[in-house]
Amino acid sequence: MSRLLIVQYDGDWRAADARRRAGEGEVYYGHGYMLDQLAHLRRHGDVGILSALAEPHVETLPSGVTAIGAGADADREAERVWRAIRDYDPSHLILTGPMMPLLAGALGQKDLKLGVVMADSFAHPYYRWVRFRRLPAMLNDARVTLVANHGVNAARGLADLGVRRDKILAWDFPHRRTPESMPVKPAPGPAPHSLLYVGTISAKKGVGDLIRAVARLPDVKLDIAGRGQVTRFAALARRLGIAERVRFLGLIANDRVSALMHAADAVIVPSRHSFPEGLPLTLFEGLASRTPVIASDHPMFDGHLRDGDSALVVPAGRPRALAEAIARLMRDPALYARLSAGSAAAWHHMQHPVKWGAMIDHWMADGPEDRAWLSAHTLAASGAAL
Repeated sequence: MSRLLIVQYDGDWRAADARRRAGEGEVYYGHGYMLDQLAHLRRHGDVGILSALAEPHVETLPSGVTAIGAGADADREAERVWRAIRDYDPSHLILTGPMMPLLAGALGQKDLKLGVVMADSFAHPYYRWVRFRRLPAMLNDARVTLVANHGVNAARGLADLGVRRDKILAWDFPHRRTPESMPVKPAPGPAPHSLLYVGTISAKKGVGDLIRAVARLPDVKLDIAGRGQVTRFAALARRLGIAERVRFLGLIANDRVSALMHAADAVIVPSRHSFPEGLPLTLFEGLASRTPVIASDHPMFDGHLRDGDSALVVPAGRPRALAEAIARLMRDPALYARLSAGSAAAWHHMQHPVKWGAMIDHWMADGPEDRAWLSAHTLAASGAAL
């Protein structure tokens, strides 16, 4: 009987499960889907999910899935995380990130089937040549039988790093909200125009750049939804004299995101190149809302957004350029309507056939047809069509 353990950096699956059973919805998109898929994977045997940073706990959810917390940093306190892994005694282990110390330890274990399923970018030179320079050799090891990254660009980034294309899959979540569920927006609302940012509140995600852009535009206001360095960026807004125009909403239920986006005049995705994301779910949500998206030129967005057609694309880390794009959008109704209408084509272009749950299910089943399915969806097999 197999025992699958999926290891994440963070997360509270007890809380996510409790919220869903109470009918409160999910805070983070995909948690409900993942809980369903974890329960489905129990057809192969026992299933556990370990959140390294979560407070120490071992709890069986009503679905039979085991939720585990190690209370340790997966990179700096790997031995403490390994103790939790050894206590579970998995036959199958999936690391959901480039957890180098854990990956090195897993490669030393006999009779352990190993997969690495990420949502990470390696485009920035620091990640490519310094922090993860040993990662390609580790992922190319024959003992790692599943290698995947979130989105086509992130998967190609692994190949650029030196990982074999015949091992790499691009994966995605299903996206239940589609552009067809929202009407095209013909023009922005009256001033002050409303901007919305949803995501982690940090400098690398471009939040400081966005606040500085707002300071250049007296007729806009900004809502920021998410968790992170709120105190730091609230102080920045005060220093720039725009505290009354920048509102921090905190964590909001994912079911509210679509309505908030549709009500806004623009959705901003200003990630800097130094933020190692795969393909942010905010981008899917923004396009599905039909509200025009203004995004940075982060390498992971390349090929997904067409500047002036499905979004406005601006240089990352350039508040002035971002402010100019916002002003341009708000004073040009024809551009605004074109971006709103063009969001549907961009959203559909971003969809990918390999879904997280099906990919792991095939990997666990490991029959001839399953191995053929996985092989057919690698970059080597399908790259020409991606």
